[in-house]
Parts: sequence; structure tokens; C-alpha cells
Amino acid sequence: MGAYSTASFLRDTVQITPADARRRVADANALFGSTTLTGQPIEAQLPVAAQALAAGAISRDHVQIVRTTLDTLPAEHHAEVEQLLVEEAEHFDPVKLGKLATRTRAHLQPEQVVLEEQQARKRMEFSMVEDIDGTILLRGRLSPECAEVLKAALSPLAKPAGKDDDRSATRRWADALVELAHRILNSDTLPQDGGRRPHLAITISYEQLRDQIGLGHGDFGAMITPQTIRQIACDAGITPIVLNSEGQPLDVGREQRTVTATIRAALIARDKGCSFPGCDRPPEWTDAHHIIHWIDGGITSAELMTLLCRYHHTIIHQQDWEIIMQNGIPYYIPPAWVDPQRKAIRNTMHIAA
Repeated sequence: MGAYSTASFLRDTVQITPADARRRVADANALFGSTTLTGQPIEAQLPVAAQALAAGAISRDHVQIVRTTLDTLPAEHHAEVEQLLVEEAEHFDPVKLGKLATRTRAHLQPEQVVLEEQQARKRMEFSMVEDIDGTILLRGRLSPECAEVLKAALSPLAKPAGKDDDRSATRRWADALVELAHRILNSDTLPQDGGRRPHLAITISYEQLRDQIGLGHGDFGAMITPQTIRQIACDAGITPIVLNSEGQPLDVGREQRTVTATIRAALIARDKGCSFPGCDRPPEWTDAHHIIHWIDGGITSAELMTLLCRYHHTIIHQQDWEIIMQNGIPYYIPPAWVDPQRKAIRNTMHIAA
């Protein structure tokens, strides 16, 4: 056939990846045995798993976990551990079985687990690469304990933001990662970068922001639409810069916050958190939103602003929701596709507070 190995033959025959082909061959050898190039037989290593697989009691993914677990253990433990994992595989999915296998290895070889943990730290990596469509692909590897730290920080931020939150779990975790970065940037606890406090910097002309044309750009090269910049600019520090006709700075003004500490305190006292109907996010998780944007002539005052979590702040800027004030309380008018009658509603989640 011209193939230089069984894995190569399998890859070309059923059109699978080289890694999958090697994995299947290794599983088959462990389950049913094989012969060497010199004709010497190699005994099957997983007789219990082979029987369970033939009976349809376990899957190929279960088999891989059993095989890779035994590969890390001394031979005297193989029979006992194989029997244990195959029995549990009939009740647990591969992910849960993998966790059980890890605990079993830690019990039998704690010193090996410590060594692997140290090696895992050395293998940690993280990169961000721009894809062809302009989105950024995240790629990385964390040691188990470092992943636990990250999960602990992201978990409370990844919860659904009310009953209307239809984001997938993966989308919520992605948003939580960005929210975590926003919180750290606002905490003033990071070391200085280039002689200044780390911050999100976006440059756009006043006219472009007002007329919502063109694109702004971030310090790291990202091109950002005026619509998104309007959302960011609702509650941000603004530094005016005067340029000449060739784009050279002539004058740099002082940074001014669009929302003062006094205004934010008044918003917290009134809204007590995100004011979008059904959202229970606390004030610490919110931005101050201009009901009429300041660049459109809106006034920066508590009477014409409200608190919104980042998820609902995005919805307000991207969808056809309207906000009106009734008796000093923000009410929301849904778009027609949400409520054909467009009845004004308010958030009652914080009233008890």
C-alpha cells in the first residue's frame, strides 16, 4: 500500500488527523495486541476494557483514558486500576472518568503528580493572534492549579445577567475574561507601563465620534467602530488633543472624567446596581450610561444617566431599546420585536436592597 506505518495507512484511508490516527493505533494495540516487524507478538494490555468496549458498555474515549492512565503507572497496579476505571466508565462520561483517573494516580504516585505539576508550570504559555476576519484567537496552556485560579476569578463574572441573557456559556466566559481585565485596569493596582498607569486608550476625532463615521484605533492597533467607542466613552476619561492639518499634536489638554465620583455615588444610591429590567448585577459591575450621549448634547448628570452592567450596556448601544425617566426612575421601552406594544418597564430586582 506504500504506507510507512499503520497510523499513516489509517490516516490516508479514513482521512483523519495524524494525531487521531496514532491514538487509534495505540488504543488498538493496547486492546487487542499486535505483532512487531520481526513477527514477535505483543500481548493485549487492556483485556477488561476490550471486553467492555466489545459489549458497548464504554466508548473509545473511555479506552484512551484507561490506556494513558496505565501508561503512567507501574505494572503491578495495572490490573487493579484497569478494573476500577472500566467499572466506573459504565457510569461516568469521559471527562468525569478522567478526573477519577487523575485522583487515582495521585493516590498511587503522589511524587509523580508533584513532578508533573512542576513540569506543567514550565509548559505554560499564552498568545493572541489576529485571525483573517480581524478577531483575535487566544491560545494557551495552564497548569491545573493556575487554571483553578483563573476559573475562580471568572466564575462569578460568567453567570447569566438576568433571565434575558441568551449568551452561550462559552460567550459568557469570554465576556468574563474581558470584564476581569476591565476591573483590574480600574483597580489602580497594576505597575506602571511606559511611565503611566495601564489603561485602555482609543483615539478618534470628535467629528467621527459625533457623526459615527470612520474608525478609531487602540494603542495596540485594533480598529474600533464609533458605536463601540460611544459605549466606552459613556464612563471614561477623555483627553482632548488638538492636531494640525498633518496630524501633529499642537496641544494636549488635561484628562477629564465623563462621570464624577459625586454623580456615580448618586447613581448607586438610586439604581443600586444595573437598572436593566431583570438584572441583579451590583454597582461594582456597572458603567454609568448617558441616556442622551454627551457628544449628542446630553447632560452628564444623575437625572439623565443610569447604571448598566457591561452586557446590558452593550445591548442598549447596539439594539433598539429606549430609556425614559419617570418620577426620577429609569424605565426601558423594548424594541417592537421584544414587545410589540413597547410597554415601558423598570428593574425591580434591587428594590429590596
